Amino acid sequence: MNEKKRIEFIDLAKGVCIILVVLLHMDLPIDNAVPLLRSIRMPLYFILSGLFFKTYGGFKNLFLKKVNKIFIPFLFFYLLSYLIFYLMLHFAPQFSHSGARGILDIFTQRWTFNNPIWFLLSLFWCNLIFCFISVTLKQEWQRAIAVFCIGAIGVLLDVVDIKIYACVDNAFSALPFFYFGYLLKKTDLLYPNKYDKFNIFISVGLYVLATITLHWKHSNINFQMNEIYGNVPLAYLISVVSVMAVLFFCKVFKHIPVISYFGRYSIIVLCTHELVRKVAKPILMKFGVDNPYILALVVLAICFGLIPLCVKFLPHVTAQKDVIKIETK
Repeated sequence: MNEKKRIEFIDLAKGVCIILVVLLHMDLPIDNAVPLLRSIRMPLYFILSGLFFKTYGGFKNLFLKKVNKIFIPFLFFYLLSYLIFYLMLHFAPQFSHSGARGILDIFTQRWTFNNPIWFLLSLFWCNLIFCFISVTLKQEWQRAIAVFCIGAIGVLLDVVDIKIYACVDNAFSALPFFYFGYLLKKTDLLYPNKYDKFNIFISVGLYVLATITLHWKHSNINFQMNEIYGNVPLAYLISVVSVMAVLFFCKVFKHIPVISYFGRYSIIVLCTHELVRKVAKPILMKFGVDNPYILALVVLAICFGLIPLCVKFLPHVTAQKDVIKIETK
């Protein structure tokens, strides 16, 4: 099967994002050094996902497509993570400490043993919700109102402290970012255009604007917990502006080998890096190494090596090949 030509700067943007996610989970103090990163990581992923949204001919086809590309990887790595959890709990309980309690965690609390894969389930719901909106509402203003209302419900759930587990409530809150990415597809952002010569200046300008706004009114969104801090409209605005700064920046450089490679296979890195960390950290500590920077390098190196292995031996559970065949007319 011929693969469509990839848009290089999108792979670079995803690479930057997934590396920032990995570094965060290594307990590096990067968010204290650059607070704006909190406004970039998850919104960037949701916006990029919306940017490439298609209905694939209807709700049924999209559902099967997203089961293949999102839900099956989530399910596989969720079950694998709890297999590792129970093995560690039995054989090495001193290293099994986490917020995890058991395989039903996704339905009972926010923390799971392989915590980062919450994003896949949230993204799965975003795709289904927006597909339903897209096929039932034909006018763009109607879609915008529907997305705004659903996003408002997500925010309201945080305000009244009501949690809907299995990542449903944070999908509501993330839907406006997904929709913003969908709207971006209608612009010239993805393609070379006459304004590209200004991209670096646009990127710097947007980054400065987002930084000043964040400093003026500290506002951001913790998507996993579905918690919005500070001014809600500003939290969304800061995230959109900072994500656009990253996209324009990446469009300038287009391709950086290792980072772009991580971006191309970001789903593999997302699903594996926390499990690698949980195994690598106690091993390093056994040899007297308790340095988060060394741990981050080790985890990134191992994930880099896991990518070709997953592509070759686990393509159906890493979004490289479909499990369910979709009939196309």
